[in-house]
Amino acid sequence: MSSCLANLAALHGLQDDFELHPPDLLLFYNLTQVREADCRAFTHRAAQGDTELLANLPDQRAALQRVALACLGGPRLRLSASDLLLLGVLVCDMDASSIMAADPRVLQNLQRCHRLTAPQQAALNTLLASGETTLGPPGSWNLEGLRALGPLATYISSSLWMQVQQVGCSGVGGCPAGCGQGEGCPAGLPAATQLGTGVPSPSLPQGFHPWGGRRNQGPLPAPHQGMESVCPLCQAVGLDFFGSTVATYRAGRLSQQDARRFVTDFLKAKAESVSSRPKRGTATGRPCLRGDITAATLRDDLFLVHYDCVQLESCLGSRVLKANLDPLLQHPLPAECQRVVKAKLARVYPRGVPEEQLPLIASLVYLYSRSEIGQWNVTSRDTVVALLASDVALENQTEAVLQKYLDHNGTLTGALLVAIGGSRLCWMSARQIQAIRPSEFRLAGALDISSCPQSRKDVLYAKAREAFGSTRTTAAYYRFMRPYLGGAPVEELRHLVQANVSMDIDTFTNLNPHVLQSLSVGNVTTLLGQNVGDLQKARSHPTISSWLRSLNRSALGELGLDTDPAGLSGPGRSTTVTPNTAPRGPYPAPTSGLPRHSAPASGSPPAHLGYLPLSVALPSGLLWLLYWGTPGLSQDCSWDTRTMASEDGAAPAPRAGKRGLVAGVHHVRHSRGPQGWSPPTSSSQDRELE
Repeated sequence: MSSCLANLAALHGLQDDFELHPPDLLLFYNLTQVREADCRAFTHRAAQGDTELLANLPDQRAALQRVALACLGGPRLRLSASDLLLLGVLVCDMDASSIMAADPRVLQNLQRCHRLTAPQQAALNTLLASGETTLGPPGSWNLEGLRALGPLATYISSSLWMQVQQVGCSGVGGCPAGCGQGEGCPAGLPAATQLGTGVPSPSLPQGFHPWGGRRNQGPLPAPHQGMESVCPLCQAVGLDFFGSTVATYRAGRLSQQDARRFVTDFLKAKAESVSSRPKRGTATGRPCLRGDITAATLRDDLFLVHYDCVQLESCLGSRVLKANLDPLLQHPLPAECQRVVKAKLARVYPRGVPEEQLPLIASLVYLYSRSEIGQWNVTSRDTVVALLASDVALENQTEAVLQKYLDHNGTLTGALLVAIGGSRLCWMSARQIQAIRPSEFRLAGALDISSCPQSRKDVLYAKAREAFGSTRTTAAYYRFMRPYLGGAPVEELRHLVQANVSMDIDTFTNLNPHVLQSLSVGNVTTLLGQNVGDLQKARSHPTISSWLRSLNRSALGELGLDTDPAGLSGPGRSTTVTPNTAPRGPYPAPTSGLPRHSAPASGSPPAHLGYLPLSVALPSGLLWLLYWGTPGLSQDCSWDTRTMASEDGAAPAPRAGKRGLVAGVHHVRHSRGPQGWSPPTSSSQDRELE
């Protein structure tokens, strides 16, 4: 959508009013048309957008950074605070050395990154360890400062957590005098406090230690060099933050990936710290040192601090496990602890986990083999959704869970396909995909299968052809088939070339690279239509680069591509040949393979008679009106008759992303086709819907 709007803005000379346009839209603009005088203002606004939208446009993403640095006068050895303010989210694409050399306020930029690469994570920890940020050195960190880091705190390494947990304190204005020197708490402070608050805690009696939750086991041994004394305020910063982070995860406000990364590093620091202390013998020799795990124990956000995976094995009884499986698995358990829970469940349920418990173990599904899943009873749609909508099941688990459901119910509904998301189709067997009824596939609509391997895309394309092949207009057919064209053969693409559909760049990059090799320059130019300029923005994408390598320089020029990959190095440079977006006459309708159409669904049809004069007068702030007022332009950047509800006999459900549940069932009117056409009537199940 954004790429389509950006191309439309460029086509009608509306880029100069970029300050009126959403930042996300600016990310897709033709950067050679940005005037040098506007460079800083344009970059500042574009840097507020979401660069993840450029996932299929790697060259555009790199060009944005080059343009931004050009605005600063060229690459800098050290980015200043004002530089960082200009660069915004573009810092997320910078290398580790640039991050380490930047002003410490670079943390504010990094907070906007969707994820950090391993080198960027190392750079972040180096910067935090330096003590030059607003948090100061790790030993002086406090709870407020850690929370201010936002998602960056989940990347803190175990070595830094050891410093925070061993020295840092919260509560009474930092670490009390003498803490860490073996002199105990200063006079007047209680020997046991609620962690990080300085408030006496009846639940933490004398002798409690924040690391292990020791209760009434006598005095702790003298600390080793550099460790804190028995003052319970020490280490409270790390523990307080651990508890608040786990609470955030359990409330659904932190991803499983971020939470497990944080917990793993934090507990690693705790284990290393504890293992470096003198070992104490136990008088009783009981394997469970922390006390039996109860329902109340599992409600504690510090549960994983008190009970490592060994103690989880020793202290968790079968009765408590069965009654409290949900609160237990609400904790971001490390992989080792997850295996402990799975083994205990196998002893509790030797014939397989009962179905009422299956929705609770979604985070463990990846640990189960196909034969183990074969012991389950999966009869409910809700059970399938719970097990497969968690983004943890892998290929074998997905296929096995769905097969158990099919063995009982016999079919997969469109609503279920939408609920589990398109990515799950990638891991269904070819036989399972072929068993989906065309009517249900139509109801599922446009599922995102871009992550599927080519073999699954091929099977899904065949299923989509079965579902949508009877659609009566080419425009509607293309709209429904677009997500599944990654499996299309060359004959299909050549038919679409004839139909002049103006394919968007995301769909183009999802095509089969081997099939794409069979298309000529003319085929691709016509297939992309007004979007052909996006090839420059995506030329490094594997699908496109493999095709471009087979072309000579004259062919690249014909496509409007600069033969120098660095052609977009700065604003105001017209280094590319302007793509030819002049209106093309409609191609003849295909005589076979695609539905017939009564009007061209072409890439760049002649503008409406009353449209061009109005476009000159419109301010660019009304770009949306321009977009929606363009005759023939659809939401997916293709051209159609804009009468979706009345032009075709098969309308899918609303688009579903990679994940997500159906919010409700959408009913649309069934419309009659033109004279001589009627919807299929082979069965009530296969009746076409709109």
